[in-house]
Amino acid sequence: MTYYASGMQSYNDPPRSLGELQSATPAPGYDIHHIVEQSQAESEGYSREAIDSPDNLVVIPRMKHWEINQWYQTKNDDFGRETPRAYLEGRGWSVKRAVGLEALKNVGVLKP
Repeated sequence: MTYYASGMQSYNDPPRSLGELQSATPAPGYDIHHIVEQSQAESEGYSREAIDSPDNLVVIPRMKHWEINQWYQTKNDDFGRETPRAYLEGRGWSVKRAVGLEALKNVGVLKP
């Protein structure tokens, strides 16, 4: 029960700055999230050092993390009716990062 209660409680957190999200300590109800998705980055040859760099990691509410994962799998007019995940295939790190930061803003985790 605590697993779900902490997740619901963290869901109501206000948006934070990127620095606050990067320096937060994981706690119940929160997940470590990769701004640039790790599985795609790894399959495209990016090093684990880059993927797991503190610059690419943020601590966010678990249920917001789930929303982001769903968003990456949903067709989107902003990406030519492709999913963000499909759109990002083969694109550079800076594009992947920009889309990842936008996803954090869209779900209300990152301050605009």
